[in-house]
Amino acid sequence: MEIIKNANIKLRTDGIRVFILIQLGALIFGAVFRYLTGYNSTAIVLTCFIVPTLFAYLFLKKEEVQKATHTLLITANFLMSFTSLTLGLHSGIYLFYFPLVIGYSFFLGVNKKRELYLYFLLTAILLFLTLFYSDSFKFFNPVIDTNARFQFIIFAILAFLCLIIEMWLFMKSIENSKNQLLEYIKKLQDAEGKHLQDIKDKEVLLAEVYHRVKNNLAVVSSLINLQINTLEEESAKSALTDCKSRVNSMAMIHQKFYEGKEYSNINFKNYIEDLIKELKSVYNPKNKKIDVFSHLDSNLNFNLSTAIPCGILLNELISNSFKHAFTFQENGIIEIKLESQNDLFLLEVKDNGQGFDYQKAAEKSSSLGIILIQALSEQLNGNFQFFTHNGTTFRLLFSNYK
Repeated sequence: MEIIKNANIKLRTDGIRVFILIQLGALIFGAVFRYLTGYNSTAIVLTCFIVPTLFAYLFLKKEEVQKATHTLLITANFLMSFTSLTLGLHSGIYLFYFPLVIGYSFFLGVNKKRELYLYFLLTAILLFLTLFYSDSFKFFNPVIDTNARFQFIIFAILAFLCLIIEMWLFMKSIENSKNQLLEYIKKLQDAEGKHLQDIKDKEVLLAEVYHRVKNNLAVVSSLINLQINTLEEESAKSALTDCKSRVNSMAMIHQKFYEGKEYSNINFKNYIEDLIKELKSVYNPKNKKIDVFSHLDSNLNFNLSTAIPCGILLNELISNSFKHAFTFQENGIIEIKLESQNDLFLLEVKDNGQGFDYQKAAEKSSSLGIILIQALSEQLNGNFQFFTHNGTTFRLLFSNYK
């Protein structure tokens, strides 16, 4: 929009220059003509008006447009009043008031209401004084023109030409604004198109990154699985199975990002439901009946920085419940809750198994699972608690990392 403003300022400057030159030419001609015809006092006054008009032109040369505009308009107002007194309104000089008043809006700009009102008031006051107190200014040595009709026609034509010039400037200003606006819109559209293409390219690149990471994690999972098949010790197999499960939980997150329409967030509810199915197939003993229930909000949209640690944490908690909570039970229930309120999330994993003393385990155990739970909770900037009552309950309050 600055381009349009600059274009209108240039056009306004050109218009002011034209009217300064017109006024300057008219004053020089009038002063010489009145001097040659014997009206010396009138010629002197007109010569005095030449000085501020020259100042207006000098201001314009220095690119001080506001000073040039005010100097021109103030000089034009007093010149109109003086000419009306010397020639009389019957000469048709009042016709120049129309282009003068209309010119205010163009030269000053319609937004400058205070300045417009002041100039309207100045013109009204000078016109009022000219109409009702003209007898008080007889020392100007009024000019008597015997051919008033011819003079009226000349003034009417000149005033009409001034109006035509102003209308042309107005139309040119509107046309310039329209052209500049269309050009500005085109530039915005081109920039928008370029930005959209950049975003599309980055989305394609990001999708490819997610896809490759998922494939690489799948390769790691396959290698771990091959290693498991070569082992005989159950403890080693169990440790590698846990490791494989953690890798798969991360691979599933990257798969969700790759499949989703948005590459910055995923619907974590869908991820948890798929993770539960995956863990049930890996850890659920065939000789026991363990049911898993989930209570999840539908608007769980997590970014990658939150989804990865939260996914691994859930994997650790649910797999621990499957492996350790129901050692002496044939049946069991695991409940997963994830609720959101404002910018906070409450995660709860609960089972009705034999219970778990976290404080004792944290002091004596060097289990990787305990270390992971502590580290991942800290990574989520969350506060967690363990409760042992009719089983084990884990609660974590955290916020979505931005």
